[in-house]
Amino acid sequence: MSAPKTTAGIKVPPFTRDDFGLWKMKMLLFIKASNPLYIGILENGPFVPMKPVSESTAPYGSRIPQGTQPKDITEYTDSDKELIRLDTGLMLILADSADKEMSYQLMNCTSGKHMWDTINLIMEGTEDVQENRLDILTSQYEAFRSLPGESITQVFEKYTKLLNELAMEGKTYPLRESNKKFMMTLPHHVEHKSSSIRERIDFTKMSLEMIYGKLKTYEMEQEQRVIIYGSWTVENKHNALVRSAALVVDEPITSEIQVQTPRAGKEKSLSKWKTKPWRT
Repeated sequence: MSAPKTTAGIKVPPFTRDDFGLWKMKMLLFIKASNPLYIGILENGPFVPMKPVSESTAPYGSRIPQGTQPKDITEYTDSDKELIRLDTGLMLILADSADKEMSYQLMNCTSGKHMWDTINLIMEGTEDVQENRLDILTSQYEAFRSLPGESITQVFEKYTKLLNELAMEGKTYPLRESNKKFMMTLPHHVEHKSSSIRERIDFTKMSLEMIYGKLKTYEMEQEQRVIIYGSWTVENKHNALVRSAALVVDEPITSEIQVQTPRAGKEKSLSKWKTKPWRT
C-alpha cells in the first residue's frame, strides 16, 4: 500500500521506536498539514452527527430540557458523512506509518484517537512511568556538562536534544535560565567568548541558536589561527625563550642548553653557553 500524501506530496513519517519523540513531532505536523480537522478528531474522537431535541414531558409530569442526541444513520446528511469519513482518513495515516509489530497492537482500535492513545501508551507508558522519565531528564539537565574534547556543536546538539525531550514531557525552562545553564557548561576553548556574551545587555533575550552561532564563529576563527600560526605548545615556548637568550648575548646560540652534573671538587658549569670577554 502506498503511503498517503499531503497536497505537498510529503510521505507519512515512518514509525520509529528508537526516537519516538522525533516521530511524534513529525507525525503531528503531517496530520495538521493533511487536514486541520484531524487534530480535533485526534484529541476528542470521531465526529458524531447530532440533532436537537425539543423540550418534552416525561412520565409523572417531569420536564426534559431541550438538548441534542445522536442522529440515526438514516438521518445523515452528505456533510455528516464527509465529517465521519475524516476519522477513517486519520486511521489510515496512523496505520500506514506503523511498523509490523505496532500494526498488530492497533488491529482492534476503533478510531483514530484510539489508535493514537494506544501508540502513546505503548511507547511512553502510564503516568507513573512518564513522571519517572521526567525526573530522570530533569536530573540529566541539572548535571549537564561538556566533555573534554567536545566541540561547541556537539555540546549544543546534546543540550537542545535534552531541552526538547523535557518539553515533550511538559517541562520547559525560562530563556534566561536555559541560556545561563548552557553558557556555564561550555568547553574551555570558548570561555573567553562566552564571558563577553554574558556581559551583553541583551544576553537574557538572545535565543539559544543565536548564542550558538556566535560561539561557533569564534571557534572557527580560533581553528583558523591554529592552522595559520600553529598552536602555542611547550616546544614553541622553549624556542621563543632560546631566541630571546640569543638576542641578549648577541651571538648565535644552540637551542639546547645542557647542564653538566658536577663531579667531586668541581663546580656546576653550563656547556655551550658563550659570552664575550670584558675589554679594558
